[in-house]
Amino acid sequence: MLIQISSGNGVDEVCRALFHFLNWLEGKYTFNVLNLEYARCEDGYKSILLESKDEKFLALEGTHLWRCQSPFRPKHKRKNWYFSLSIVEQQKSVEIDKSKVVYQTMKSPKKGGQHVNTTSSGVRAIYEPLGIEAISYDERSQYRNKKIALERLIQKIDIMEYKQENSKKNERWREGKLLERGKSILVFEGINFNRK
Repeated sequence: MLIQISSGNGVDEVCRALFHFLNWLEGKYTFNVLNLEYARCEDGYKSILLESKDEKFLALEGTHLWRCQSPFRPKHKRKNWYFSLSIVEQQKSVEIDKSKVVYQTMKSPKKGGQHVNTTSSGVRAIYEPLGIEAISYDERSQYRNKKIALERLIQKIDIMEYKQENSKKNERWREGKLLERGKSILVFEGINFNRK
């Protein structure tokens, strides 16, 4: 699973809370850090993306609170700094089952010599589970066109996956900007980030 930890709009105090929270997680949970978006303040992160199989993270999903006097603005009245942790399902990459690829042969619509116009050397490869197809008329050999059509089909599926993953990233970014204040899963207090 992917774990997104967000500071919302990236106020320095909340970014510092994310730095402390990541340190607090180490040793208690097993995870890999995939991405750290650094904040403008020292020792702070705007967002953190983790990957983990540790089911204990599910209990941490929601809003967390760091209650502390601002380390950056000592006279600031606010002492409650909220950040969120959300679980994102990891998208599995599409495995192409080559037995489900249907090939159709056809004559080339291009102008050409006698061979192109009289033989069905063009190939259309259709991957029925996704409804994606690719065509090749590039070669005179039906066998070579079949290989090229399959390569193009795989490329189209890769592009589709890339677009879907980009869309998911944008969605995670938008969700990370929204913080629900109030009911906190965990509360940390003081400059030392002690759990209450």
